[in-house]
Amino acid sequence: TASVTANTICSGNTGTVTFTGTPNAVVTYTVDGGANQTITLDAAGQYVLTTPVLTANSTYTLVSVFDGTTTTPLTASATVTVTALPTASISGSTTICSGSTAVISFTGTANAVVTYTVDSGANQTITLDATGNASVTTPALTTNSTYDLVSVNGACTNTASGSAVVTVLPLPTAAISGATTICSGATAVVSFTGTANATITYTVDSGANQTILLDATGNASVTTPVLTANSTYNLVSVASATTPVCNNTASGSVTITVNALP
Repeated sequence: TASVTANTICSGNTGTVTFTGTPNAVVTYTVDGGANQTITLDAAGQYVLTTPVLTANSTYTLVSVFDGTTTTPLTASATVTVTALPTASISGSTTICSGSTAVISFTGTANAVVTYTVDSGANQTITLDATGNASVTTPALTTNSTYDLVSVNGACTNTASGSAVVTVLPLPTAAISGATTICSGATAVVSFTGTANATITYTVDSGANQTILLDATGNASVTTPVLTANSTYNLVSVASATTPVCNNTASGSVTITVNALP
C-alpha cells in the first residue's frame, strides 16, 4: 500500500510531500500529470520529498506501488497548495504648505498588515480593510516627510517597496518700511519686502484691502498720494506664488507723519 500527503506553503518556497506505505516498497507517481517518477519508501514505510520552489499549486498523483513481488495500481493524490504573497503599494506624494497635513494611502491585499517607516524611523503598521485600502493623516508638517514601505503580512509575508514624499513649502513672509515725516502736500514712499513674487495685502488708514506684488528679488514699493494728514499703512497677509498657494498672516505698519505748513 501507499498514500501521499502534502502541505500548504507561501509562494516562492518549497513544499513537502510525504509518501507512506509498505516498508521498502517502490512508489511510482506523477507531478502535475507529467512523466512517471519513483521513490523508495524506507524501512519505516516513509519517504519525505521536498518540492522545487513553487509559485503555483502542484499535484502529486500516485500511479502504483511495488513491494518486490506485486505491483498494485493506485489513484490517490495530494496537492501542495501555494498561497499567493500579499502585496502593498503606497501613494500620496504631494506638496503642502508648512503647518498643513497630508493623507498617505496604502492599498494591497485585503486585511493585510502593512509595515512602513516615516523618515527612516521605527517600523509602524497599518491594517488594510476588506477592500484592501487604508490611509493615515500626517501630523502638521514644517519639513519634508517620506513614508517608505517595508513589508506586508497576510497569510504570508512579503517584502514591499515604494515611498510617498510630502514636500513642504515654507510660508511666505512680508515686512513693511518707510515711516517718515513729511511736510503737508508732499508724498512718501512705502516699501514692502518679503518672499519673491509673493502678493502682499495691506490697508491704508484702515480702509479696504489693497494688494501689491513683490518682484523676483522680493521687493516692491508704493508712492503715497499727496498727503495733508498723517497716514498709516498696515500689513494684513501675504500669499506665495507657488502651487499650492501658501498664505500667511502678516503684521507691521508704517506711519507717515505730516507736518502742517508754516
